[in-house]
Amino acid sequence: MVTREDTHTLTYSWLRWLLALLPGVLFVVTVGTAVAQGELEGSISAYYWGPVRDVFVGVLIAVAALLVAYQGATTMEDYNLNGAGFYAVFVALVPTGLAENLENLRAGADASEEGISPDLFVWSLRISLTVVVLLAVVLVGHELRSTERIRRLLTGDRFTRAFVLVTFATLLAFLGLVMAQLWGPRAAEVRMRGLAEVPVLRDIPFLNSLSIHDLAAILLLCALIAAVWSHAWPRTAAGEGEQLRAVDVSRLPAYRAIFFAMLAGPVVAWVASTVFAPGHVVIFLEWWVIALFCTFWVVETLRQEAAERRLLERERGGSVAK
Repeated sequence: MVTREDTHTLTYSWLRWLLALLPGVLFVVTVGTAVAQGELEGSISAYYWGPVRDVFVGVLIAVAALLVAYQGATTMEDYNLNGAGFYAVFVALVPTGLAENLENLRAGADASEEGISPDLFVWSLRISLTVVVLLAVVLVGHELRSTERIRRLLTGDRFTRAFVLVTFATLLAFLGLVMAQLWGPRAAEVRMRGLAEVPVLRDIPFLNSLSIHDLAAILLLCALIAAVWSHAWPRTAAGEGEQLRAVDVSRLPAYRAIFFAMLAGPVVAWVASTVFAPGHVVIFLEWWVIALFCTFWVVETLRQEAAERRLLERERGGSVAK
């Protein structure tokens, strides 16, 4: 007979494996497409405008749902995973190079090759992104009513409160920027150029080149790195009074190595780009982080399954002894 505990264990096992395998699908498909085409795009997101678009959007939406559904070992880890899931939706739905492609469509024809007008595309973005934000508000409201996890973050130590306040303020600023650029102008004037449309930032090099898509991608990577950090240092990440599950200290060095490797991503990507494909730092950085994130989840999934098998064996042994 399958018990409720067995179902819960199997569900989380599949969640962890999917979190490892789905980003791997995106990695393999983009690498394979680059080999087949004989050329490399500037970023994984650039494949949105090609044959990999369905895989790119589908994988990111699925990963976003899994990140939100999965409950981390600590409240801090869960908070970062939820943030990563939220930003992943914006990476998926707001394509890279949106402003340039909308301008090309508007200048060249009333409708795209697929029969979708630029203005209709903008209205689709307006509706879908607004629904995502409303859904996030509902989920946060449910979390506040049903659990103490969010309240625990706000009543934790000084570091925890500062981290949550800074990251949550960043989230609100990002949403404000998105909604202002999405709903502020008429549909025919929407560009979503990100920081380039902020008066005080438009003249600052690098910052003025960051579109809404770019900002969402950067914040997604930061949230993933923070999630690995909170898993690698669980006692530091745990809130005041939070009960930790049994911590397998033997795996912590591996998680910490993955975290530091993620931090070294820009250097690794620059070296790889210099050696193999000059001018492609971004895509090498994305591949690097995706590969490390998949590695993290594979190691964690194998650890969890081994721990669950040992627990089951002990329970069966105790049952036989009785």
